[in-house]
Amino acid sequence: PPSLSLPEDRFRLCAVSPPLSSMGRPWYACGAGHKPCELWELRATAGITAVSNLLMFPALWVAYRQGLRWEVAFGFFSVITSMLYHICEPMNMRVYGMNEGQWHRLDNIGAIMCFANLFIYLMDNRNSAFNEFLKLFMLFWCLTQQEKGPWELINTLLPIIGALIMPIAKFTFSKGPPEYHWRNFRIGMLLLVLSFCFFAKGLDDRKDYLRMYHSAWHVCISVGSYWLWRIVLTHERKLHQPIPKNDL
Repeated sequence: PPSLSLPEDRFRLCAVSPPLSSMGRPWYACGAGHKPCELWELRATAGITAVSNLLMFPALWVAYRQGLRWEVAFGFFSVITSMLYHICEPMNMRVYGMNEGQWHRLDNIGAIMCFANLFIYLMDNRNSAFNEFLKLFMLFWCLTQQEKGPWELINTLLPIIGALIMPIAKFTFSKGPPEYHWRNFRIGMLLLVLSFCFFAKGLDDRKDYLRMYHSAWHVCISVGSYWLWRIVLTHERKLHQPIPKNDL
């Protein structure tokens, strides 16, 4: 098998020979700190981080039942690109001719757009043309920031924060409270905050053994999304209606 990589200045040589990654960055792989990674740890890291994305499918089904096809499409895109990125990173491999850095950029785009779509959904706009404009604006902004620098956290956070401001601004200046299912709102937001805590804990790859914190981020945001996409009452009511026979 091809040799897998770990940073030689931090790890001793082991059964798995440690070159640099395909992007020339130091290879922290399984996050074992000063302990060299075994081959099984690299495979476990790839498997755990990839499979944890599959918990997003219940949330995608909920969005689909509400007719949110744009949102479902980006959800699928995010799941696929995240899985491929997390497989390529520890295994130092290419899929479809692309390395982990290229899949990381696409993963960022998918994740940012999932948040942007969620915050636009929470605005509960009744004007579909205005919604389309907002979604396309966020997509173009997201692509621009990721082209500028996918490895800089600010380029991921900036569009997300910008999208978050939109529903806050709308309901700050509106006459009444939003038509929300507030129990779903509380559950979803609690899990969202918890997922951000795990994400922050996993930012240092070298201290996140088997990327467990990052996988916990996947789990919490996936479960939270099931509730977050059931907040707006005008859409949530559609879940209790039969699926049209001519629908996909």
